[in-house]
Amino acid sequence: MPLLTIDSPVDFSYDPYSDEALRDPTALYRQLRRRYPAYPLPQYDAWALSRFEDVWAVGEDPERFAMDIGPVFDPADLARSNGGSAPAPRTFSTATSFSQLDPPVQTTLRQGIGTSLRPRAAARWEDEIRGLARERLDALVPHGEFDLYTEYGGLVSAGVICRIVGLAPDRAAEVLDLVNTSLRRKPPGPAEDTGPAHHALHHLLVEAVAARRADPDADPVPAIDGLLRTRIDGEALTDDQIAVQLATVVSGGTETVPKVVARCLLELWRRPEQLAAVRANPAANCPPAFEEAMRFGAPLQYVGRTATRSVDIAGARIQAGQRLFLLIAAANRDEQEFEQPDDFRWDRPIKRHFAFGHGLHFCIGVHVARLEGRVLLEELLTRIPSFGLDESRALVPPSDFQVGHIRLPLVVG
Repeated sequence: MPLLTIDSPVDFSYDPYSDEALRDPTALYRQLRRRYPAYPLPQYDAWALSRFEDVWAVGEDPERFAMDIGPVFDPADLARSNGGSAPAPRTFSTATSFSQLDPPVQTTLRQGIGTSLRPRAAARWEDEIRGLARERLDALVPHGEFDLYTEYGGLVSAGVICRIVGLAPDRAAEVLDLVNTSLRRKPPGPAEDTGPAHHALHHLLVEAVAARRADPDADPVPAIDGLLRTRIDGEALTDDQIAVQLATVVSGGTETVPKVVARCLLELWRRPEQLAAVRANPAANCPPAFEEAMRFGAPLQYVGRTATRSVDIAGARIQAGQRLFLLIAAANRDEQEFEQPDDFRWDRPIKRHFAFGHGLHFCIGVHVARLEGRVLLEELLTRIPSFGLDESRALVPPSDFQVGHIRLPLVVG
């Protein structure tokens, strides 16, 4: 069979920025996996990969697939073709996050920030997370109704991340609002009014870094301390550069877990027998339920890479300089990897999935995220013996990046 070129098929249409793809791409992903595992997107000089093994292979191969303008493509960048040439490596600057870089700089920055996020260190946060969850439930349950995302999971996640990056715990609500506003999308691309929130969050983090630098004898802040010791080409990082790295952790650590917790509770509530099974032993059953929710409905839709040389993958010839939409949400529903993947099964055995990314760019906060997800589910199911979810007032805004609930009211009893 001849290799596919960048010409678009005539009997099927997919665009990651189309209205259908932005609202519910599940049916599109199914068609892509079955018929077009490498789908050409000539308007972006790009391809979309949808099958698990293909996405896995790209994630395992940083030599042939670089970050370039990823991991989240800006349509303005996609409008500029590389013209068949390998992209020049992105250089480290004041505004560059480790999430946008390739090794060795990416590795150095991750090592600097990652001390407080490694497995043993992350486990020490359990009592803190549990305490925050119980405080929120103490305040919310008597009202008889609350929002799962903004009032419960979001504030707990923001509270934890404040402690990790050296911000005062009472700034959790402010941080949550700044993260949600700065990440707001108006597809394609970010909303126009995100700038002030982005700058305000950056300013908060610069202040935290400056305070830590000025008082080295204060209580440790490992996320900052490691970056203060980091050197890039022999140079120490500025407060601004450290704040940019912290912002990546703050944004990812605040937005994702609450959306997955909300989705997990929704899927369990829709399946009373599964909800009852998880309730039977929350400590044992919430971890696999959260993991299935990550596979089934994690918010992140894709990550972007760029080919550094011409390669053949999924029956397509991808030229040097062309971009790849790695459709990780599609890969997580691949029939060749998961049995009946469109079914939610709280106890599904899962060997691997893409909800936390893959390869060198695997989510730096994965251990804290899994701990948070487990504890948020455990505490809610233990505290509230019966609840309903008001889907008529739920809100899942269209997005080209993170698709998930930003409002899901829970009614107690």
